[in-house]
Amino acid sequence: MKKSIFISKNASELPLLSAFCATNQLLLTAQSFITFNALSFEIDVSYDVVFFSSIRAAEFFLAQEKLPVHCQIACVGAVTAKKINALGFGVSFIGEQAGNPLHVAEMFKMWLGERRVLFPLSTVSKRTIVEQIPTAQRIEVVIYETGALPLKIEKSDYLIFTSPSNVESYLLQNEINGNILIAWGTTTRNALEAKGFSVDFTLQEANEENLITYLKESLIL
Repeated sequence: MKKSIFISKNASELPLLSAFCATNQLLLTAQSFITFNALSFEIDVSYDVVFFSSIRAAEFFLAQEKLPVHCQIACVGAVTAKKINALGFGVSFIGEQAGNPLHVAEMFKMWLGERRVLFPLSTVSKRTIVEQIPTAQRIEVVIYETGALPLKIEKSDYLIFTSPSNVESYLLQNEINGNILIAWGTTTRNALEAKGFSVDFTLQEANEENLITYLKESLIL
């Protein structure tokens, strides 16, 4: 019987995983359980660096705001950096181990020094990296809202959750019971464990390549 995999991202964002599942006859359900909507915002203070913790934060912010001349861009990891580059911007700091925000925060704080950083955020941001930066050095602005998109899906052998918000929305109409549970980073793992679920594997580098490596080992491919 074919193994089935669910991941809380849309297939359009997962070309490598989609190809991997097709090649190995794995049934893939790729569906985000959350929605994103831009909010209007104003920034009336100066900043030296802007830090993007997600692709959505970068898209919504750069669509509305013109960066100061000498402002540098920092981001949580390589996947977000690639999207920022595609939008026509360079990235000066790229976090390593994007699935471990506390590690990223430690490295970013060292790189930042005494400069002032702006954090564009979602309405449901966990603020893990934000809180590691001294209050006097950080500016926070909520630029988009994250909403639930509850859907009923077929049970899968593997459940891969990519954010705490996706966990919350998934559980509105579905159960986690007897699945192999994978977290797309430590923040999502913490959200699952807080609800009493045992996580089988956590991606420290949250990207398709690392997920596929784990699936190959788990499925003995």
